[in-house]
Amino acid sequence: MVAAAATRSVRTGILASRVTGVLLLGLVLLTIVVPRFTAIPYDRVGAVASYVGLLVLAVLVGRWGRPVPEALARRLALPLGALCTAAAGFVGYASYYVTTWDSKLIQNIVSQPRDAITPLQVAYLSRYPNNDLLLALARQARRLGDALGLGYGTAFLAIQVVCFAIALFGVHLLTARLAGHAAALAAMLLFTALIGLSPWMAVPYTDIPSMWATVWAVYCFVRSHRSDRWTSAVAWAAGGGAVLALGFALKVTPVAVLVAGALWFVALAVLRGSRASWGRSGLQLAGVVAGVVVAALVSGPVVTRLADPPRTTPGVAASSWHYVAAGLRTQVGPNHNLVFGGYDRPVNSSTSGRPTDVQTRISQRFIRDELKRRGVAGVVLFEVNKLDFNWGDGMFWVYGEGTDLSRRPVHRAAPYELVQSWNSPDGRLFDARVAITQGLWWFVLTLVGVGWLRGRVTAESLLVLASLVGVAAFTLLFQGRSRYLITYLPLVAVAATWWWRDAWSRWGAPGRGAGRLRSPERALRP
Repeated sequence: MVAAAATRSVRTGILASRVTGVLLLGLVLLTIVVPRFTAIPYDRVGAVASYVGLLVLAVLVGRWGRPVPEALARRLALPLGALCTAAAGFVGYASYYVTTWDSKLIQNIVSQPRDAITPLQVAYLSRYPNNDLLLALARQARRLGDALGLGYGTAFLAIQVVCFAIALFGVHLLTARLAGHAAALAAMLLFTALIGLSPWMAVPYTDIPSMWATVWAVYCFVRSHRSDRWTSAVAWAAGGGAVLALGFALKVTPVAVLVAGALWFVALAVLRGSRASWGRSGLQLAGVVAGVVVAALVSGPVVTRLADPPRTTPGVAASSWHYVAAGLRTQVGPNHNLVFGGYDRPVNSSTSGRPTDVQTRISQRFIRDELKRRGVAGVVLFEVNKLDFNWGDGMFWVYGEGTDLSRRPVHRAAPYELVQSWNSPDGRLFDARVAITQGLWWFVLTLVGVGWLRGRVTAESLLVLASLVGVAAFTLLFQGRSRYLITYLPLVAVAATWWWRDAWSRWGAPGRGAGRLRSPERALRP
């Protein structure tokens, strides 16, 4: 009976992977055929040409190429990581501009004496109390800049580069453990191409600093799963929980990994089916909870001391229902384009400054009105459009916040002009860069979809799958846009490459071992 239940669980995991792969490939097709508004419009012909060119290149490499030998790939990891990090830092410095939205407000707060804090700034921090860790990072950037004679942007960039390097290291470690060091090199390059060379490296906000949390949490959970001793398994699970607590302090979206990890440990217990496995999974879940609690308790006072926040108004923090209400409405963007489930001024103005319980009631009224107006079919169509909108922007809403599109780089010296020519809105190569990047994003999502559709299903691949499905669900339920995917780009890079090692051995022989597990245990220890 136990063996039969385990076999059913394995088949369920394989089916979930295959169905998700089909849906993701369908999503790619949807974003190509019916694109939704992006902050930076792109040339569709150029984007499709870029996408097709990358697909052809991938097929040619798969047919006639050879993977980098593992021994050589292991030696190349450190110099490649250093090169990617240096490139990200240089691009960030060359692309730096003064932002016009929340990140600028935080910069203003740390750039003035505490007694000069304005009522507007106090109201902002009261409404969004989760900004303490960002405020702490910003104050350290200001102090570092003052001590070394650097500007605020350059000092914050140093923090961003460190966080990028940590995330890049996590991408390498996780991919190497799942698919070998050769695939890990490819994952590092994809990750750098998607975000390391992006103007987002220049924006002093929470997106880049939070990226490392998702990939390191998944890595910790994988190590917990593969540990032979229960003490080591619990320690790694607790480490994953601690990482997520820090990531959650910066951005809410890492909660999807927490939920995915908890469900994953339970699923493993179901798969194994023994009393001992249930006990092990229970201890791992307890470790995750302990890691979250301890990290929050230990880091809280430290963050508060470093942030040195002004006295705020209690009881007016934004209700979570506020984000659900905004996420269910359409907004009108520039040129009368529709934004699906983004920042909503009517919802925000109706709830701002009110007690949290009042905000909840107002937000729920907005939700009821939207559900009644749309009906079941309308809500389903809206969510499909929102999925298209969230996942259809390869530039991840860059320059889309505030009036950033009108800003220009601060550093105009000759060494940076090449970067600015393709990374700044006034650059002569910027339009081509956006189109090529859009094609690259479709290509990466296609790799992820093909991996889930044709790759060998393992417990680890299902954890990555569940995490990415989790953030997709999160951005469908709450206020969202493509910028919120940045935190999960390390896992996207891993998901795009984890199946390559198997693909090399069976390219040109469809169906030979693809997606088959010899036994339930194969899913647990690939």
